[in-house]
Amino acid sequence: MQIPLVRIDSRLSHGKVVEIWCAKYGIDKVIIANDRVATDDFRQEVMNLTIPENIEATYLKVEQVKDFLEKHPGDYFAIVESPEDAEKIADSGIKIEKLNIGIIHMQEGKKSLTEEVAVDDNDLRIFKKLKEAGTEIAVRLSPFASKRSLDEFFLQ
Repeated sequence: MQIPLVRIDSRLSHGKVVEIWCAKYGIDKVIIANDRVATDDFRQEVMNLTIPENIEATYLKVEQVKDFLEKHPGDYFAIVESPEDAEKIADSGIKIEKLNIGIIHMQEGKKSLTEEVAVDDNDLRIFKKLKEAGTEIAVRLSPFASKRSLDEFFLQ
């Protein structure tokens, strides 16, 4: 079982994120995997305003992703809020083909990797673990931006 593309974005679905990434990969289904949003009808409604009608959106708790994919096979674009959420998905037995690091907001204990991405040692541990499992990892704000492999930063 696998997911072709997982994006880490602290904002989750925002603006045209879902539209442009789904178009780039020819995917018409998105999973927003976030424990808080999965139970927050108002936030889901707001996010639905940014998702085109031709794209099917599903809101799940991170721990529900594997069961959902077993019951609803197909290609999905998944968006998570943090590297920890991506790790939980991978640890559940789902292969993540590509991990897009889009936006990780600055927080205490993190250092800037790019203008949009701040990481700490735990984030780097997770990225290394996923890379070793065969996940292609790139820092990329949009599919139109140049793809920057983490190898350019530190994971060599």
